[in-house]
Amino acid sequence: MKKILLCFLGILLAIVEISITNYIDIFNVSFNLLTIYITIISLYLDETDVSIIGAIIGLVKDMNVGGIFGVNALILFTIGYGISFLKNKIYKESNITIFALVFIASLFDSMVNIATAIPVYNTYGILNLVIKGIITIPLINSILSVLLYNLFKTSILKLKED
Repeated sequence: MKKILLCFLGILLAIVEISITNYIDIFNVSFNLLTIYITIISLYLDETDVSIIGAIIGLVKDMNVGGIFGVNALILFTIGYGISFLKNKIYKESNITIFALVFIASLFDSMVNIATAIPVYNTYGILNLVIKGIITIPLINSILSVLLYNLFKTSILKLKED
């Protein structure tokens, strides 16, 4: 039941991200709630469960946003599986850990999106994509993740108990 609720929460976050937060620009980029969400829940769930949740949420995002179908599903699947695989080797309750994991996940997300978008769309210059994808987006997502983690810490730590 917990996994179904987490999946529905992720779908709700996908809808909020697509309809609201994509229009909030900070330094000409918007933050990615789904990458933050998958990164945080993958610290407390099994690899298979979080990978399936990530793939479902990614497919929902792919169906609604457009672009290359399946890229976001693969990205969230990979982030969820990778972090969940390493969850026993890292200290989860530290803000620095959350910052670093979301930074790495956002960097991976940006690099895959840049690699798949350049051959298809070719709308921005490579320097602009690199600055946004390697510096701005990971920093904004990481700072937001620490704020959200501290705000919802009690609810997140309940995932560990179950």
